[in-house]
Amino acid sequence: MIRGLYSAANGILVEAARTDAMSANLAGLSVPGYRRDVPTVSALQAPSAGVQARYTVLSLATTLDLRPGPLRRTGGDLDLALDGPGYFCVSTPAGEAYTRTGSFHLSPDGLVVTTSGNPLAGRTGPVRISGSDVEIGETGEVLVDGASADRLKIVNFPPGVTFLKLGDGLLRPTPAAGVAPTGQGIGAVRQGYLEQANVNAISELAAMIASLRAFEASQRALQANDQTLETAINGIARLQ
Repeated sequence: MIRGLYSAANGILVEAARTDAMSANLAGLSVPGYRRDVPTVSALQAPSAGVQARYTVLSLATTLDLRPGPLRRTGGDLDLALDGPGYFCVSTPAGEAYTRTGSFHLSPDGLVVTTSGNPLAGRTGPVRISGSDVEIGETGEVLVDGASADRLKIVNFPPGVTFLKLGDGLLRPTPAAGVAPTGQGIGAVRQGYLEQANVNAISELAAMIASLRAFEASQRALQANDQTLETAINGIARLQ
């Protein structure tokens, strides 16, 4: 009976966390380059204290869906997208980070920066624009008023590398990844385009509804176990 309470509570906590992840995905629909969180529920067999029987514990793990999103034309000179694999490199106070969010703008001192002010990295350092006509080619070459100013630093990672979200659309490989970025297999840079979030709103809503129903089922199971336990305790008290 007590085990039933724990199992129902476990189900409630897992489904609440899964719903939170899907809510974040829906909130990121309008964010360029947003990467969908994929919540996965797994069942673990744990030993029960004092007895030989084992019971099931649900566990939630979240991974990033790294598949590319569709490209949308904006016409902005500093709106950039990668048509294919790869990541733009960005300099942050904590070191280099990587992004598919290409909505850059000019800072007051002429640096190309993210929405939070982190500089976009080129081959020779932060990309700086000191002119009016900016062209960025498919290979990442930056032309300012017809003259070559720099080339964007774009990298790729081997399959299977896991990333952490840093905010502002920035990613960094987990410490356990232990890999260095390479310049191989890079997609073409598209100036005047932004990559959209790789979230399908219909699929996400359908999964959220299923999760909410599972949450309600666990809630009802918890209430039923609680009522049964209360009845048993009151019955024992009357017998005494």
